[in-house]
Amino acid sequence: MGNGKRKNLIIGSIITLIAVIFVVLNTSPVAINFGFFKVKLPLIVILVVMVIIGMIIAWFFGRDKKEKDKQHFGLILNKNKKNQE
Repeated sequence: MGNGKRKNLIIGSIITLIAVIFVVLNTSPVAINFGFFKVKLPLIVILVVMVIIGMIIAWFFGRDKKEKDKQHFGLILNKNKKNQE
């Protein structure tokens, strides 16, 4: 395993541990008012759902950036090919 991967694994593990401790400490029920109805759920459920929603949003925007980067890289390669000819 490379140093970069090991570093990412350690940082990810620390963040996960902090998140798990935070979630376990916040288990009391909380009322959420959606306007038309009210839901009472344990805070742990709300936190987990919010994290999942955040991951989905980050994945969506990250995917869009990857596509733009691929297009930009393709344009650069095309310019280099034209310059070499």
